[in-house]
Amino acid sequence: MTIDRRTFLGAAGLTAAIPVLSGLPAARADQAPAEEPRRAAKNLVFMVADGMSFGTLSLGDMVLQLRDGSRAHWVGLMNRAGTRRGLVETRSADGFVTDSAAASTAWGIGELVDNGRVGMTPDGRFPTPILIHAKQAGKAGGLVTTTRVTHATPAGFSCNVPTNRDDESRIAAQMLERRIDLMVGGGARFFPDSLLAKHPDVEVIRTRSQFDAFAGGAVGTGPLLGLFAGSHVPFEVDRRTLSLPVPSLAEMSRAALARLERAGGDAGFVLQIEGGRVDHAGHYNDAAGLIDDMIAFDAAVGAVIEWAANRDDTLVIVTADHATANPGLTEYGARGVKGLMKTLKFRHSFEWMEGKLASKFPLANPEPPEFGDGDMAHATGIDINPADLRDIIEEATGIALSKGETELLARWKRGEAVDGFALAGARYGPLGAVMANHTFVAFLSPNHTSDPVEITAFGPGSELIAPWQQINRVHAALVKALDLPPAKPVA
Repeated sequence: MTIDRRTFLGAAGLTAAIPVLSGLPAARADQAPAEEPRRAAKNLVFMVADGMSFGTLSLGDMVLQLRDGSRAHWVGLMNRAGTRRGLVETRSADGFVTDSAAASTAWGIGELVDNGRVGMTPDGRFPTPILIHAKQAGKAGGLVTTTRVTHATPAGFSCNVPTNRDDESRIAAQMLERRIDLMVGGGARFFPDSLLAKHPDVEVIRTRSQFDAFAGGAVGTGPLLGLFAGSHVPFEVDRRTLSLPVPSLAEMSRAALARLERAGGDAGFVLQIEGGRVDHAGHYNDAAGLIDDMIAFDAAVGAVIEWAANRDDTLVIVTADHATANPGLTEYGARGVKGLMKTLKFRHSFEWMEGKLASKFPLANPEPPEFGDGDMAHATGIDINPADLRDIIEEATGIALSKGETELLARWKRGEAVDGFALAGARYGPLGAVMANHTFVAFLSPNHTSDPVEITAFGPGSELIAPWQQINRVHAALVKALDLPPAKPVA
């Protein structure tokens, strides 16, 4: 089947529409869908593929078919009897294109907020986030992510800060103060010894052996903080090929489910699981990094489905907070298949390449990026030898660039504009475009987009998921599915 994907961006029209958006009445948490759940869910597992567009899901599913002869667990779940599906409109309070903080906050408090805000409404209120609301009702609460645990998606589900999403030191302190039962991912740099000393009962694990003990049930039952990177957990392609001693998202998810089931007891638990680096690879226009992290997220979906298979007390939701970069396979027939297969031979992410370049060549501006940072723009002003650049790219991808491709990327690294669409020249757009000559996976931009996203649900309360809904309406469905009492104000 030939699919003609067209994207129309009306920048002037969008700019004109923003003031109108801010004047619209935002749906509140008390505007629940009309249907009532048949029974209350004891547990909620809320899975977030950050930045997962339909294009990203399709790419991962196609690679799984080519590599393993199987379909994605998420695709299988969509076809399962009893599953409820819908589309979610992802706009924030101040625009059609949301960021992760505003999106997760919408799930968390049931209201639209401005981009960059964590748990704070446009009029300055701090409604109680869903994870803390559930804890007030006696449930255990957990966060698992491949980003920093203080990053936007975990924070929006659990925190309220008067500043913005970048205030991760404040977010870390608040997470500990709010006694979240389990937090596992990256972000060690925001949990210094001075902060941890204020919470001596929180068990901190950092190594693979400590994680294995935790996964085996050999650690205590109090609050647990798993920190496996200073910043974000490495991209899956790097974690795998470098044999890094970092647990996969599926491993972290299985261990968290077992721990929270014990901690929650009869009251149950709420767990958010995020595949956060899907979004970062999309921002970088890194096809192989994107596909590997999508598949790693899908493996976690499979682990959750397996855990919940014989239960009738758990609501499982699989969704995304927004789309990022709108990637897609753009070549026909066998030629397109051959190009997509090349992504299976990539050994490293664009982030790894950037780190390699930063260590090899003097930079005009910033410090060399921390491996796994995930928030960096590419360093410009590098006096680069095109042959060295070509060799680094070939080491990472197995692709030998042409002379013209190499020279274009060398000009880009020197700071020249090499794309008529200025936004496409930001971050790693030119590198992604050159790779698309070989893989045929192309990207729209390095930014989030306004597309609706998939939401898939099964278990008690899944009938509350509407076919089409604004993102903050999901909150009301969660509260009703769990049959939570009115929330108490947060301090």
